[in-house]
Amino acid sequence: MSVGQILGDIRKLLVTAAIALISGYGFSLLGLPVPYMLGSLIGVWFVGGAIRPIQPHLGIARWFHIPVIVGLGVIVGGAIGPGFFENIRTWWATSLVVIAATAIATTVGYVSLRYGRKRPWLQALLSAVPGGQAEVSVIARDYVEKDYAVVLSHLVRVTFIFLSTPLILALTQGEGSVEASYEVQENLPRLRELSPLQLLTFLGLAAVSYGLALVIRMPMPHLLGPFFLTFIVTAFGWVEVIRLSEFVLLAQITIAGQIGSRLAKVPFGEVVEYLIDGLIVAVGTLSIYTLGAWAVAVATGTAFISVYLGFVPGGLYEVTLLSVLFGLDVAFVAFHNTFRVILIYVALPPVLARTKLKSSSD
Repeated sequence: MSVGQILGDIRKLLVTAAIALISGYGFSLLGLPVPYMLGSLIGVWFVGGAIRPIQPHLGIARWFHIPVIVGLGVIVGGAIGPGFFENIRTWWATSLVVIAATAIATTVGYVSLRYGRKRPWLQALLSAVPGGQAEVSVIARDYVEKDYAVVLSHLVRVTFIFLSTPLILALTQGEGSVEASYEVQENLPRLRELSPLQLLTFLGLAAVSYGLALVIRMPMPHLLGPFFLTFIVTAFGWVEVIRLSEFVLLAQITIAGQIGSRLAKVPFGEVVEYLIDGLIVAVGTLSIYTLGAWAVAVATGTAFISVYLGFVPGGLYEVTLLSVLFGLDVAFVAFHNTFRVILIYVALPPVLARTKLKSSSD
């Protein structure tokens, strides 16, 4: 990577972060839920879409995005680990619900796109899969002529769920839930409050776990490596991981700003048909997972919003971060979302291999 590329990436980062921070602060003044996450996405999206000359200056470089996800993986693993062995005894039943909802949502989405919208089989399948956005996008790039259609379908689903979840929180939990989410963020430990040992532990887990994941060629090494190692050491009580306030803010801006910058660059007039595809999949998928979450919440007496975030495929990073910000059961949310993504990783290759044989007659 040249010096010019690095400087260009830094310029994009600064412009995106500035818009995100200003928008997030504006949302916080209005008392909206998760202001810096919603504000970052909407602000970057709208500003970039309205001011076209600014679009080339928006984006989050991969070399910056990956370390943030590595840190988020440490936080997520640290949230699941404590008490995991006790909790897993009660999660097997909800895991079965996730399996059923994933199979139904994929089938409904595929049928809708393949036969209702007349899309090619592989494009319809990859667009309908409820999760694994980054990995599915890579497959689409190699095997689908209009790979951007698959990316847009997933982007619409993640954005749709991402924007609706805070509203669902307010509707189901009342106005006090929004104030409570602000308190959760305010009460997170700050950098100046950490001891050198706590800071070194966080950084050490991030660096070592990511390095090991690369060595053993683990899928999604920047997330799953830190997630699994931190999960193990915290599950056995060897290490305690702190959720750092400044890092949670950075994660919000990075994740939401990246989604917003991608949305801003999508030429709406050219891809409106595929945005409709994404909306169809998003509504169908959301309805199926919401029904499953409602059934589990009623049967177990668990707060609906917590079960909903654990089930709904709104992006593993995004929904986990939302659960942190809302002060919900992060372990439950992260475990079920991770389980769903792993389920897709396991199921998709054989399905692709079998379906690929049929493509010759397509």
